[in-house]
Amino acid sequence: MAELGSERKPDQPREPFTAQPSQTPTMWRPGLVTFAAVMMFVLGGFHVLFAISEFASSTWLLSNTDARLVFTYFFIWGIIDLIIGLVALYAGFDILRGGTLGWIMGYTFAALGIIRWLFYVPASPVLAVVITVLDVLVIYGLAKHSDYFQGA
Repeated sequence: MAELGSERKPDQPREPFTAQPSQTPTMWRPGLVTFAAVMMFVLGGFHVLFAISEFASSTWLLSNTDARLVFTYFFIWGIIDLIIGLVALYAGFDILRGGTLGWIMGYTFAALGIIRWLFYVPASPVLAVVITVLDVLVIYGLAKHSDYFQGA
């Protein structure tokens, strides 16, 4: 076997080609998966708090939206945010345990969160972009280490 960093000499025999496995299953919880779970806790808690402010018809919410939302009924937005937030909190716990259901729910949460916050771009553009980016990072973290959930 040739030393690392040196070239193969012409008279030196070639090593036989053996197929390497494409990816070995991850046995410990990767950092991106932990990051995705923590972000799901943060974003889920944020959605629950936002739902509470929508149920209460918060003056901050009323002054920032000015009927620029698709649905101006805050009770409907409150129900949507509460469901998304509870899904995110459960998925965060299940991802930390390594459960496949949490992995699927994590994708669902992030996709629903992206779609939901696209409606808020006219009302609060910076907040909508920040939360959309965090949702994309959650999807990336779950997709990058999907082999961690396949062993569960």
